This record gives sequence, C-alpha cells and structure tokens, in this order.
Amino acid sequence: MKPLTTEFALNAAKYLELNIQEAGRESCVPDKAFSFTPKTYHLFHYVLSGKGTVSYGNKEYSLHPGEFFYIAPGESAHYRPDPSDPWTYEWVGMGGVSASNLIELAGITMATPIYLDKRRSAKPFFDRMVLSAKGNGEFSLDGLSAAYGLFDLISKPKLSAGESSQKKLHIESAKEFIRNNYAFDISVTDIANSVGVSPNYLSNIFKEIDGSSPKKYLIEIRMLRASVLLASGELPIKEVARLCGYPKQLHFSTAFSKYYGVSPSTYKANASGRSKK
Repeated sequence: MKPLTTEFALNAAKYLELNIQEAGRESCVPDKAFSFTPKTYHLFHYVLSGKGTVSYGNKEYSLHPGEFFYIAPGESAHYRPDPSDPWTYEWVGMGGVSASNLIELAGITMATPIYLDKRRSAKPFFDRMVLSAKGNGEFSLDGLSAAYGLFDLISKPKLSAGESSQKKLHIESAKEFIRNNYAFDISVTDIANSVGVSPNYLSNIFKEIDGSSPKKYLIEIRMLRASVLLASGELPIKEVARLCGYPKQLHFSTAFSKYYGVSPSTYKANASGRSKK
C-alpha cells in the first residue's frame, strides 16, 4: 500500500479522529448580522472583546468576553454584534469521529450551547488554532494539539463530577471497539459481545442516550474514514472500500452515495480539484 505523503500527514484538517476545518478572527462592525449556513462539522466562536447575541430558534443568548458559543453540525443560528460595543471573536470549526464524544464529555450541546471561561483559560487554545492556519484549507499540527488541549480543559469539571452512568460507559466502550475494528466485517452482535451486553440492550441504550444506533455509528466511522482516504487521492476506490470494511466496491459505492449524496469517484475528483486551487 502506498504511504500517505508528509504533506498529508502534517495537515491537521486531514485526521480522522479530530481535525480542524476552519479558523479565523474577526472584529465586527455594529450592523453585521449573520444568517448561519449549517455546516457538516462543529463550530465554536470565542468572544475576545465587546458583546453580541446569538439565537437558536426562539432562544437568544447575550455573550460577553470570555464566553464561547457552539453550533452543532446541521444546525442553524443567527448572531450579531452589539450596536454600541460590537464584539471581536475567534472561531474554529472541528470535525472527526471523536469530536462529538469530546464535546459531549464537556457538557456542551445545542440545549446548553454557551460556555463561560471565567479565567480565560481556553483563550490560548483558540489563539493557537487560529494561528495554525496555513492557507488552502490546511492547518499545522500545533492547531490539532491545541484542539485536544481545549477539550481536556473544558471536560475536566464534567469528568471529575462522576456523571458518567453505566449506560454511557457501555456506549463509549462500544464506540471504541467500532473505531478500532471498523475495517473488519463486524456486526452489532460482535460490538455488543465486546462490551458484555446483549445486542438488543446495546441498541436500546444507544437510542436512549445518543438517539442513534451502533449500526449508524459504524457507518458514520466508515464513511468519515473513507472521505479522508478519498480526499488524499492516493488510493484507488477499491482499496478505500476494503480499508473501510467493504470487501465489495459496489456495496461501498452504494453506502457512500447514500451517506454523502455523491459517488466516491465524484467526491474524489472534487477533492482533487479543490487541492489544486
């Protein structure tokens, strides 16, 4: 198998577990309001100075320096600077198969989308992620290191409170098994056996806690991995299919097209076109 290039390996936008998709800093003018276009990844805005408001549906929050707000993949939000004291903020978009788990551990959801950073401890991590941008959609590994540092910082209070239930532990163990074995022919029964519970019980607690299922999570991991490998442009589609747990390329193409809305060949060609710009 052809090894990945150094350029690919050193780009923090290409990693499967956690990656950076965008980052920047802006000082807003008073009348600049945003109608947010939903993203396929997680987005955070950290308020450095000034004030502003963010609305999710019928809920509106006022934000001040040292607070950041979260927008989940596929969700919409409207945000605007204060007319008399417009905000300056840094924003970061992050994806990857572990991103949702890390955000969940931090207790950040669309129901609780605001985080107060009283000691400004999170600011250096946002600074580093913004500074890690190299242009052309690439980010240095220092930015990825900062992303992990941010989640370590904001997750500690939740983890030390001992809020993880046995059900959540079962789900996390199942997800870890999936992430480690998605390239093989595994079933929900195999996943449940690895945790020591029945397939029905595992499916039920996935639905209860995550609103999903072990099978959906397995497909998500496989598709995310496939997207990274296809975007690299270094492997034929048949090999990508095999590495993602699909011995037959036709089955892989069908699953990929259903998940992303485009065929693997189109996705690969589009990614190649973007990298050449």
